[in-house]
Amino acid sequence: MLDKQLIKKTIQEIKLLREELFHARSKVSVDEIHFKSLLNLEHYMILRSKDRTKLQEKLFLLSLSSLGRSYAHVAASIDTLYDQLSCWTNQKSISKKKMKSFFHISISESITESSKNAAALFGGDVVERLSKQKTAVMVTLPSHAIENDGALIYELASSGVQVLRINTAHDDLSVWKKMSDVIGNINQTRQIEDRIRIFVDLAGPKIRTGAIQRLSLPVKIGSNKHQSEVLLSTTQSTMPQVRDPFTLEKIPAKIKVEEEFLSQLVPGKTVTLYGVDGKKAPIKIIEATTDYVKGIIEKKVYTDEDSHLEYKMYRSSVKDIVKQMESIRLYTGDTLVLTEKDVLGRSTKIGTNKEVVTPAIISCSFKEVSTMVQVGDPIFIDDGKIRLKVVDIVDKDIVCEVQSTKIKGVVLKEEKGINFPETPIKTAAITEHDKDLIDGILEFVDLLGISFCQSAKDVEELQSILTSKGRTDIGIVPKIETKQAVIHMPEILRQLLKWKSSGVMIARGDLAIEVGFANLASIQEKLLDICDAAHIPVIWATQVLEGQMKNNLPSRAEVTDAAMGGRAECVMLNKGMFAAETITILRHILHEMHQSFKKNRQLLSKETMWH
Repeated sequence: MLDKQLIKKTIQEIKLLREELFHARSKVSVDEIHFKSLLNLEHYMILRSKDRTKLQEKLFLLSLSSLGRSYAHVAASIDTLYDQLSCWTNQKSISKKKMKSFFHISISESITESSKNAAALFGGDVVERLSKQKTAVMVTLPSHAIENDGALIYELASSGVQVLRINTAHDDLSVWKKMSDVIGNINQTRQIEDRIRIFVDLAGPKIRTGAIQRLSLPVKIGSNKHQSEVLLSTTQSTMPQVRDPFTLEKIPAKIKVEEEFLSQLVPGKTVTLYGVDGKKAPIKIIEATTDYVKGIIEKKVYTDEDSHLEYKMYRSSVKDIVKQMESIRLYTGDTLVLTEKDVLGRSTKIGTNKEVVTPAIISCSFKEVSTMVQVGDPIFIDDGKIRLKVVDIVDKDIVCEVQSTKIKGVVLKEEKGINFPETPIKTAAITEHDKDLIDGILEFVDLLGISFCQSAKDVEELQSILTSKGRTDIGIVPKIETKQAVIHMPEILRQLLKWKSSGVMIARGDLAIEVGFANLASIQEKLLDICDAAHIPVIWATQVLEGQMKNNLPSRAEVTDAAMGGRAECVMLNKGMFAAETITILRHILHEMHQSFKKNRQLLSKETMWH
């Protein structure tokens, strides 16, 4: 039996909420390209401006919608609730004329608008998107994607990828053009809605660690656990044996020797390599050509400038040993100087009495940062692997104390990202370097990403650049990866809704460091919700199925995370050696989730698991 007192209180609250929404109309001009989406965003902001949980509880007790799924059509949901409650109390419902004067977007219109916006960015059929959630798959192209006539790109396309990402932080325009040419050839055989989109990520103001000095350190060759290949030649320097990150094949260690020595070697014979401290290791020759000799080594040996090889009466020094990057290992409590000066990174120098003579130092690519940080500010390096605290600022040197690392310490590396979560970094997202690249990129780009976007001004600047070049057809996608971007999210969305086609990338790697790992889950949820309110499609990015991409085996947590990504309109995979296999797994996960959910709404399809 209906509780009339509860109904009376609830309808009064709904009426007051509706009056609040009505005043949002004056903030939005009907001339805007996405007028209704802008208005709904304002309605969402009003809805979330107060604690509505008590109202939700009343609606739940009356078996009505509790507004938790109303973000894409706030006013329409409020009107519907008002009419339902009015029927129960014999009050007048809202007339269609009055409802129309409210200018709000209807529930069906909101679904259509969201579907159109997603299809504009990622392709696919709009009608198909109306009934079920569709999540596109994006993959980052590695530098070697252009090798073998673009075989990798063809493989990714066959696996079902809808968007391919070019990162302008790597390679150059000639490489990106070759990548786009391959994609263009693939698209010639496809319908317009099914063609692969090209997402170009502008590098932005990269804040990274600088170069580290090289030292003449002993180089390890071979292993005590397995056989290893060695190449002897007159043109190549010594290099340690490594695995190719994409084929998993072992690349032989390479030793440069004297020409006369090399000419004496024949298959079946054995050469002896003398390493550090006179340690030796036999190398059995298995192949000999005029350019190189290939052998098998079964022992681990370290080589330096004093190392040599012997074969019968012949002898050769190990020539031109490659200098190795100095290892800068940091422990909790250590001091690290982050500097704007143009210096090579180096490790801590310890005196004879074990006192610190000079602390470890590394340069920072972003200048003037020393004028922005303050003593006490936290700094993170390499996705949070190294956590620092500013203890002093001297000239252009930021003196930091290492706050936390692994028990065995962490090795500081070159070109690793630096985050300043508590420091407002004042810099434009579109750099002069980015502007110089844009003309060349316009030839093939479909979507343009703004790295380090912090405010609506960054979006507006790119819109102005593209407008001046007559390319208002290109989709704009700001990457949300800083605390400032999260704070300014409503303004960023309002600016995006002034553009024909746009989206948002939730770049969760840097974002987790900026907002704190413990806060990421709730913040990414809030970002999904506010983008839903603006009918703007979302790209779910960073470390999705990372274990699967690198090792061909995902963790349980990664699978759950990928499933959560099904609420977005696109999921981005980074580059990795098992990309094709990962796409297949991701598409399966997304397909299964889309059978049960559309956005955050559960679909009551027939359950067959227990039949």
